[in-house]
Amino acid sequence: MEDPMSTPIARAGPTSRLLKRQSLAEPGLSSSGRLGSQIPSLNQSLKLLDDALGSPITRPTEDVTRFLDLTRPDDTRLATRGDFTMAEDITRPLGAEQTALLGEENPGVKATENLFDDFLSTSSGGESGAAALDSIAEFEQMVGDHVEVLRKLVGKVDRARDKFPKTLTVLEGLTNERNTWRLMGKLYNDRLVTCLRPPHELPPPAQNSERQVIERLFQRSPGVRQAWIVVEWLERNAQDQMEEIVFNQMQYFSDSTVAWENTLSALQRGVSSYNMVDELDPDAPCRTGKQLHSLDQEDESRLVKALFGCVRCGLLEEGQELCVRVGQSWRAATLEGWRLYHDPNFETGTGGQGDKLPVEGNKHRDVWKMVAWTLTQDSALSQHERAVYAALCGNLAQLQPVCTSWEDLVWAGAKCAVDLMVETEIREVMVRHFEELPTEYWNTPQSMIKVFAEIIGRGGGAAREAESPYHVIQKHLIMDDWVGLVGVMAGWVTRPTDPHLLRLVAHLVLTNRALGVVGDQAGEDIILQSYTEYLMGQDKLGLIPWYVARLPNKDQLPLYSAFLTGITDREDQRLCLYLGREAGLDMDQVVVASVMRARHGDKQQMVESLAWLGHDTDTQAGDLLTQANCVVRRLLLEGDTELARKGAGMVPSAVVERAGREWRGEGTDLPPAAVREHLALQTYLTAMEAFNDWFDHFHRGQPVKPVLGPNPSFTERVAHEQRERVFQGEVERWRGGQMVQSRQAEEKIRAILTFPGGWLMEEEQGEDTMDTRETGEEQVERTEQLAELRSSLLPRTVTLLHSLLHSTGQYGKCVALADLVAGEQHGIYQAFTSQGVKELLSKIRESSLAGMEQGKDPWGFNKQ
Repeated sequence: MEDPMSTPIARAGPTSRLLKRQSLAEPGLSSSGRLGSQIPSLNQSLKLLDDALGSPITRPTEDVTRFLDLTRPDDTRLATRGDFTMAEDITRPLGAEQTALLGEENPGVKATENLFDDFLSTSSGGESGAAALDSIAEFEQMVGDHVEVLRKLVGKVDRARDKFPKTLTVLEGLTNERNTWRLMGKLYNDRLVTCLRPPHELPPPAQNSERQVIERLFQRSPGVRQAWIVVEWLERNAQDQMEEIVFNQMQYFSDSTVAWENTLSALQRGVSSYNMVDELDPDAPCRTGKQLHSLDQEDESRLVKALFGCVRCGLLEEGQELCVRVGQSWRAATLEGWRLYHDPNFETGTGGQGDKLPVEGNKHRDVWKMVAWTLTQDSALSQHERAVYAALCGNLAQLQPVCTSWEDLVWAGAKCAVDLMVETEIREVMVRHFEELPTEYWNTPQSMIKVFAEIIGRGGGAAREAESPYHVIQKHLIMDDWVGLVGVMAGWVTRPTDPHLLRLVAHLVLTNRALGVVGDQAGEDIILQSYTEYLMGQDKLGLIPWYVARLPNKDQLPLYSAFLTGITDREDQRLCLYLGREAGLDMDQVVVASVMRARHGDKQQMVESLAWLGHDTDTQAGDLLTQANCVVRRLLLEGDTELARKGAGMVPSAVVERAGREWRGEGTDLPPAAVREHLALQTYLTAMEAFNDWFDHFHRGQPVKPVLGPNPSFTERVAHEQRERVFQGEVERWRGGQMVQSRQAEEKIRAILTFPGGWLMEEEQGEDTMDTRETGEEQVERTEQLAELRSSLLPRTVTLLHSLLHSTGQYGKCVALADLVAGEQHGIYQAFTSQGVKELLSKIRESSLAGMEQGKDPWGFNKQ
């Protein structure tokens, strides 16, 4: 069976997405493609940075979530590093494009845009439970890739911190984020995999085997294991941050077969001073109180600082190799005394050959520890030399003075806490005499809570550094306080927050949910909503829907609909609809809400918003009719007929044809009330367009009669007669066109007045004909608007029809308007006020008198 403790790199099968990300896939193609969109690769988004480096970006496959064993037998670290950064052209100057990129307002975010896409690609995988730990490893790998590229880039710039402080700030933030994912992966691997694994029954430890005692302690005690994880995590961070510095310090020393060669040379030549040591055993300077040669003193200071750097980075073996290389094998041996004792011969015997297996560790480790503790108290030694031994024997008081940062102090506290727990276990389990250790040792804080509290109590720069958001997150992860962390992060996002930090906290929430870690639901929703709003502010259309779908149902519709209100490009709208449905959102309701929200904006936005409902007319034709009717009603009430016509035109012809079939009783899939209203509004808008065309033709298109000037010559009279004939022809054509247009306008205006059941009159609606797309308040508003439109537009329509008929000499039809208005069939009279009726009758009287002047009766008919 596959070992669940192994990392995604080592695991086989489909869950190993890190291997897929680093496969030989064709560049530029997304390896996930879960939402149907191509995610830009690291090499694409950082092309400028790659050009600046002068070599292709390489991403070696690296086990970033390994659970470090206590003995780490396979960890070679710096020993295999033969070509350390020497292949890079560090002298080549940056080009103008790269320098401009560094000087951007927020260059780190600009250069690392694809992190937002890649994080979505990983998060949308859908893994849950322990399998979601793979996502943490991917997050660490992705951020780490960008950290390495940015670090190499700024390394090529002289005084980068002074010239490009913003870039350095982003780099620092991404480094802290990578470290956070690394810590989370290690701790959650232990808490969700190791702690839930059934315990193995191990035989009792072999006689005097300290190593086996501690192996069983690590197996049964999560507290010890996780404190050691913190130590290893901080040492790994220090490796990444200080590896080049430590390596350069180690390169300073040349190979030497003898220590203190300058002192030895002076003694051999007889030129030593009176206060120079005359003996060269390791204890000579301390025992005699005399000094080494000044050059050897400088080398000694460099050596112990480099040695402490190795210890801080977890590179003790490399530090010992350095000591041997400079001729101080004795110092390398003193760094071996802390190792746990184990004699494998008690278990395996001699194998029948009579040969004993080598013993591991130090049988008199307690004696070494007491001596080392005494050495750390010796003020004659440098602080760094004391700190080296303090880290190995658990003397926190002597280790802290050389710790300058928050991470250094946490490392010191955690390392000494593990040392104390290990020592306590050994002395409680093993029955033998141990050297007594000082009281200060036993007072070392054992819990990480006390370690963090002590750092805050120290004050100074480390205490201020502890307030960094990244360190706050790391502290809560170490203390396993997810609920408390959610509360803190929810407070951060209410203020302007760095985009990368916002992305981190949002995906911490998503990852914990996928892993089944319970937190404060309300606080988590606040964080996710803040991140979603940031993406909306950046118009990241391809990312937003998936994160909206992670919000509570009650927040999805108002948030996403408000964002969609500002999307007007049709291709962008199609993308949002597709991705929204892929993410599981009810896009039908979302776009309806977006169109309704647009009514609170300007009139143009209100009309353009209807395009959202025109993309899927198979399912949203009814919504489109309902919302288009509402928009047209509002615009007509405001007197903007032209924009109302544009709004009605947003309904595709196919939907209008379906509405016509519904009107004729040939279909039942559209709301009858919306169909009736839309056809009535379309009838009005068509009639107004026809009337305006007739009006323009009648009053502005009429030919102008030519005028003959005074005292014309013969030529002018001939020309005038020619213009008269042309004028008569134009008049005949104008009259013919005017007659056709007047008839068309008359028919369309009469269609309003004779609309079946009354124009914009509501029919009696049963349960099967009511439009359930509108709420009670919307229905009341609609009813009021329909009544207002009838009372304002019907009298105006009758007046326009009278004007057309009177202007074209159809006086009998003008008089007949009185019967049409007064008839019960269409109820037009109900829309008139008393004053309106008087004005209409006055106009009809004028038409009647005009007919009588032509010899007709008062009703406009020819007399018999």
